[in-house]
Amino acid sequence: MNKQTDNYTAKYEMWAAAGKSAVVPQVDPDSLPRFGHRRFDSYEEFNEWKRSYLALIATMGGVRWKRS
Repeated sequence: MNKQTDNYTAKYEMWAAAGKSAVVPQVDPDSLPRFGHRRFDSYEEFNEWKRSYLALIATMGGVRWKRS
């Protein structure tokens, strides 16, 4: 594959040439704990909440996914 630097549509041409479907079916989580609406005063507070939320998911054994 040649390097395409001046061709602004090269990305689309490469996607079309690959012949793969660009649409991926969405998989929904089945057992994600509810977290509702929250406000955070800082990124540090937000990141602390994310770590505790991920730890909760880990103690539950991970996330289960619905099959379509």
